[in-house]
Amino acid sequence: MTRENTRAVRPPEPPARRQVQSWQEAEHNAAAWMRHWGYEDARAQPGGSDGGVDVRSRRALGQVKYQAAAVGRPELQRLFGARGRALDKDLLFFTGSSYAATAIGYAAENGIALFVYGLDGSMTAVNAPARRIATAPASTPSISLAGSAPSTPAPVITSAPAPGPPPREVRPGMGRIVLGLVLMAVALFIPGSESFEPRPSRALATLLLVVVPTVLIVSGMREKSRRRYWPTGLGLLLLDLPAAWLTNARLWRGDIADVLVPATFTVLSLTGAVLLLRWNTRNTAGPSGTAAS
Repeated sequence: MTRENTRAVRPPEPPARRQVQSWQEAEHNAAAWMRHWGYEDARAQPGGSDGGVDVRSRRALGQVKYQAAAVGRPELQRLFGARGRALDKDLLFFTGSSYAATAIGYAAENGIALFVYGLDGSMTAVNAPARRIATAPASTPSISLAGSAPSTPAPVITSAPAPGPPPREVRPGMGRIVLGLVLMAVALFIPGSESFEPRPSRALATLLLVVVPTVLIVSGMREKSRRRYWPTGLGLLLLDLPAAWLTNARLWRGDIADVLVPATFTVLSLTGAVLLLRWNTRNTAGPSGTAAS
């Protein structure tokens, strides 16, 4: 009578602790942890132009920062852009400092795993994608029967669930494409209305009015990231409205009181557009620090 024995395969030990005293050591430490998490071919690539990638694997890309300042959103955008169309690759970011709130929000939107490493080589997961990678099983128990030939363990998928592409229900840039199409229809309709007297010509007025919608549609079609855009879209809308006022000669006839209304509206629209564009530019850039990667 045979007796069944269950033998559990012990999970692999974490990478040996190492002192991280340079950006090269930080990259090699990150590569060692990625191999521990199942990216067996992860290799550090110190030196040279990395294009936002310091550790490469067939299934993942990693960027490592050796800096004291908090990591901002631009660094994560650089890693996201380096992936290009390889949406099946996981994105991992490592720093020895911390992450700004804008960076954490951007990582959540795009499924980027954030880690913080210690100077002793330890690694801490910061967000949910990172915790999924760090806690993914590296091996599974194998069961063998006594007296029988040892069985070959079944291959185990050790990669973390891929964050995948951004949600498909709304593609990046769709909002500005819709706004551009609406403005395009308005731009083509206004010069033909009876209340509109083009200045100096109907063709030139139409051309000026379609500039902003064209910019919106083209930029929306080329957009790949899901960064905040509504302030810029609203600013461009406010830029398009004064163009309609300025090219309508009928609005500028009469005494100073009649001209004051369109002139005031134009100045307020232009001021609001500039403020929105500048505010969105600063908000998108976020805090950043000097890094050696």
